[in-house]
Amino acid sequence: MTSKSRASRREAARHQRQTSASRWLLPIGALALGGVAVLAILLSQGGSTGAAVVSPSASAASSEGLTGPPVITGSPLPKFTTTANDSAVGLTAPVVHGHDYSGAPVSIAPTGKPMMVLFAAHWCPHCQREVPLIQAWIDSGKAPTDVDMISVSTAIDPTLPNYPPEAWFASVHWTLPVIVDSTNSVAQAYGLSGYPFFVILDGSGKVYERLGGEIPISQLESVLAAVPRS
Repeated sequence: MTSKSRASRREAARHQRQTSASRWLLPIGALALGGVAVLAILLSQGGSTGAAVVSPSASAASSEGLTGPPVITGSPLPKFTTTANDSAVGLTAPVVHGHDYSGAPVSIAPTGKPMMVLFAAHWCPHCQREVPLIQAWIDSGKAPTDVDMISVSTAIDPTLPNYPPEAWFASVHWTLPVIVDSTNSVAQAYGLSGYPFFVILDGSGKVYERLGGEIPISQLESVLAAVPRS
């Protein structure tokens, strides 16, 4: 065999090895690129899903999970029907120890000062109109400074509009303490029958008046001015 023939055979063998390697490298490269693409999709979907799951509502649930539902002591008030001849007037209101959406403690308990307790539902259009009016009243400096004011976020439902409620309160720059009543136990203890719902207490914790619906600020001012101070 001549040297030229031997060189030709070596060249043919080298070409065959390169062709065989290229057949393996092509699917491996495609698989690697496909894996990167799948990883990118998974990461993208994971980021979107995480952003949707980690929401104010999730933080509210975890907050209540850490602190537990509100603790209520005392006899429940009769169900509210009308302000006139309200059978709850003069009764001692239940004491409530709860938490806001950050987990900070908030209570409804006698302090020696009159107290206004506002129950609001995030999906209630009447509450959506009333809450900003009350905040504007507070911001104006015209709200009485010798009255404690507490709010209760109740009837919380993720399937209804304006959810989550803590985002709603934040959007109106709500400054009153908020008790999270996700089980509606506080609302039931105070005889709530509609929204918004106001319970006015005297300094000893007795019911002075209960009001339902959208209440003009001028009416709230008159009622709060008339509550006996201890």
